[in-house]
Amino acid sequence: MSRTTPAAAGPTTLAFRIRIVMAERGIRSVAALQRMLKSIGVEISVPQLIRIVDGQSSHVSTVVLGGLIAVLQCRIEDLIAVTEPHAPSLMELI
Repeated sequence: MSRTTPAAAGPTTLAFRIRIVMAERGIRSVAALQRMLKSIGVEISVPQLIRIVDGQSSHVSTVVLGGLIAVLQCRIEDLIAVTEPHAPSLMELI
């Protein structure tokens, strides 16, 4: 019995929506967001937070994610958008 495996469609990608949520909450700057995080005990530098907000960081600690959820009063789904990979059609495989 032979098995066929579907062609690889590529990895699922994640995109941060932090800046969008900040705008919805009226938070105009990353420095203001950093002060809010600091007020609840989450220590992170402004440059590091800018990299996270702008999607330039490949690693984000759970402490920072938890802090963002707390100060932005949102859910993790609000902060991260998941993009499923495009599966190639039969015509694309030929």
